[in-house]
Amino acid sequence: MKHLIVVNGSAGSYTPEFEAKIAEAFKDLDFEIYKTTGPKSVIPFLKEYLKKAKDTVRVYACGGDGTIHEVVNGVIGFKNAEVAIVATGTGNDFVKIYGGKEKFQDFASLIKGKAHPIDVSELTGEGVEGSMYSVNVINFGFDAIVGAMGNYYKEHGLPEGTKEGTNPYDYALKHDAMKHGRFNDIEVFADGEKLNEKQMLLATLAQGQFVGGQFKCAPKSDNTDGLIDVCVLKTMTFLGLGMIIGTYTKGKHLDKPRKKIVYRRAKEIKFCSPKDFDVCVDGEMIKGNNFTVKVVPGAVNLVLPE
Repeated sequence: MKHLIVVNGSAGSYTPEFEAKIAEAFKDLDFEIYKTTGPKSVIPFLKEYLKKAKDTVRVYACGGDGTIHEVVNGVIGFKNAEVAIVATGTGNDFVKIYGGKEKFQDFASLIKGKAHPIDVSELTGEGVEGSMYSVNVINFGFDAIVGAMGNYYKEHGLPEGTKEGTNPYDYALKHDAMKHGRFNDIEVFADGEKLNEKQMLLATLAQGQFVGGQFKCAPKSDNTDGLIDVCVLKTMTFLGLGMIIGTYTKGKHLDKPRKKIVYRRAKEIKFCSPKDFDVCVDGEMIKGNNFTVKVVPGAVNLVLPE
């Protein structure tokens, strides 16, 4: 077996100490380190690498959910690839379904771990070149607006007069999502069933269970059942949103039937709007107005720590 360690070439987490840790863990094994050179650079690298590989390659995604997302999109379709996760990011939402980042810190336990097939979601549509794969959560509506606008303010700066030190995502929540994000003209269909009227608050299409670093959006999700968990929150008042946010954060929103929540499990989801809207795919932001998501059962061989 070949061991390929993917690290963020521009991140401060890749220190001489971390490099020494890798060298010690893999000293008697066939291993190689790949340092990313920019966003998505690892995807074409992995495709070419795996095409040439004559043996199984265990790819170690060292980072957070973004790194995992890119590695997964690079190994899709290659039966000789396994994905191991070394959780060094901040949110680390995906690994929470397996007990959290603390269980994904030790190279030795990952080297000894066994691979298990898991499902992913395949997204196609306008704004997507070919297919994009999600191992965790695809979300759109209210929280995607926070993500998109927060990214914008982070890159371009907050409006003049904003208090110094203001978090760009907090600003986006208060000044963009709260004002314009509760009435989204997006229709959602799960295996042909229409789940909402013209407007909705937000929706999540999940293989994982957590999103946004703290929200347990899909507490019933199982990434080995050949289905996608679909949850749509209908448009609601500020009071209604305030009353449900705590429940939604804790993953208690599906404990009993609620008029404002529609929950399904499906193999195919379509969602569309008359105009472009923001979609968050495992943290990556895209924009379009007509998308299809299909489950791909057992598409990734995920290594769980021993």
